[in-house]
Amino acid sequence: MDMDVANKRLRIGMIGCGEIAAATAKGIRDAEHAEIAAVMDVSEAMARDLAETYGVPWTCDAAELLARDDVDAVYIAIPHYLLPRLTVQAARAGKHVLCEKPMATTLADADRAIAACAEAGVFLSIAFDAQITPSLQQVRRMIADGVIGEVIGTRIVYLGDKPDSYWTSGWSGRIATDWRTSKEKAGGGVTVMNAIHDINTVRYVTGLEATRVYAEYGTFATPVEVEDYLLATLRYTNGAVGHIEVGSCIKGGGQDAGPGIRIYGSEGQLVINKGIRGYTLRDVEGLQKGTWQDVLPFVPYARTPIVDAFATAVLSGRQPLVSGQDGRAALQIVLAAYQSGASGVPVGLER
Repeated sequence: MDMDVANKRLRIGMIGCGEIAAATAKGIRDAEHAEIAAVMDVSEAMARDLAETYGVPWTCDAAELLARDDVDAVYIAIPHYLLPRLTVQAARAGKHVLCEKPMATTLADADRAIAACAEAGVFLSIAFDAQITPSLQQVRRMIADGVIGEVIGTRIVYLGDKPDSYWTSGWSGRIATDWRTSKEKAGGGVTVMNAIHDINTVRYVTGLEATRVYAEYGTFATPVEVEDYLLATLRYTNGAVGHIEVGSCIKGGGQDAGPGIRIYGSEGQLVINKGIRGYTLRDVEGLQKGTWQDVLPFVPYARTPIVDAFATAVLSGRQPLVSGQDGRAALQIVLAAYQSGASGVPVGLER
């Protein structure tokens, strides 16, 4: 870290004061290099509540927040279909942007957001955690160093059982809203809402890009427009194959299905779940050959490290570790899965 950053704080304006924003506000409060400057929400009750909690100004007008001289950057957490529009608006106001996933519901909108930030000379980051988590950075190095040989396959499993209340008020019930039920507003269901995090993680730790996606999905047990169960197969640039199984209507959850991420190699494998376990046939310093073992501790997804990594990068004048292109790449896989499931044929990914 640059010495001149050590005692600085990035002044962040929050656009959106709903469920995930309330969690991120705690993360900003606890971050070493960030602070909340002001908050905004179209709901006066939500904006006022968060403002009073943290003792900051509030508004219901995004333009008013973006015009503030004491706002260096914005964190945007609003319904998915609105994310790119506000990202563009923030960029044109000269504010750096930390955007919630999935950053957009179409690639065209994602590209517009990325281009607007580039044209304005501001940084754009997406609220993923893999790139800034030390244990996952180490997993990436291990895979690149050939600890498990050549990657031949990947597996993502997320099996949840979301209550009906989730679709109209989220997990916390903080605000009543139905945007999660709408394909147009949410962009999709469990895949874009949850699995996109793991898709980003697999892409980051393996360094592989998907070239083709085939998927089947449906809405089986939930009164919404979006999917509640999806299966997908991916082909990667090196020829490896990936598997995604995600559901939000799985009664009993995925307790016995081994939820998490697996990376299969020609000489071993790594499992990323509550911890990171591994198996290798290679002679690797610090690891026992030919036996399953705990490899690294795994730090759960947390808001403070995401905020601090973003703030430190911006204050140092460098691109945050998670870029807009990272957000686009994960979104492209999700959208290809949706297109494939709708058309019944595999979808190639353009690079």
